[in-house]
Amino acid sequence: MTCRRWTADEFCIDASQLAPRLLGQYLIHETPQGLCSGRIVETEAYGGCYNGFPDDGAHSFRGLTKRTAPMFHAGGISYVYLIYGMYCCFNVVAGPEGEGQAVLIRAIEPVCGRDLMAVRRKLKKVGKNLTNGPGKLCQAMAITRDENALELTASRLYLAHPEEEVPFTVAVSPRIHIDYAVHGKYFPWRFYIQDNPYVSKV
Repeated sequence: MTCRRWTADEFCIDASQLAPRLLGQYLIHETPQGLCSGRIVETEAYGGCYNGFPDDGAHSFRGLTKRTAPMFHAGGISYVYLIYGMYCCFNVVAGPEGEGQAVLIRAIEPVCGRDLMAVRRKLKKVGKNLTNGPGKLCQAMAITRDENALELTASRLYLAHPEEEVPFTVAVSPRIHIDYAVHGKYFPWRFYIQDNPYVSKV
């Protein structure tokens, strides 16, 4: 694709600011099997503070560990982790070094490589369930733990600006599936393109 890649400095803002800015941008993965891309339609910010409360919903809340090390890198690298022992989740690290912030990409709208995505997802019928969730989009885009801590500005996994800006309405809500967080479950840090069919089910 000829779209302009995001540069390192564009990622170095707070996750709560980066998350809505990523909506409408392209997530692209060039693999030996082919290129797949999708328009980002849903994100969640993690790390930092809201109304004076640190984000106890973020992996980085308890500090630097081997698992969370990518989150403490300067913005512009990937953070890929495993949930339920089988599904990967892809995050874009945000902010300056040491902040422990990242944006979870929750859903994308397929743009290129839809057939390849369907094969990877083992789907006979292709619909919005192709990429309407963080685990689904990682499977469809072949994003695994091997893609953890990659520089998104210089690898085959990257973000790009669309050639044309398409207007849309940004909807905001609390993040989902983080009931363990005392304060963070109320932070209004989930952002999505209103009425887009690929937004994940709540």
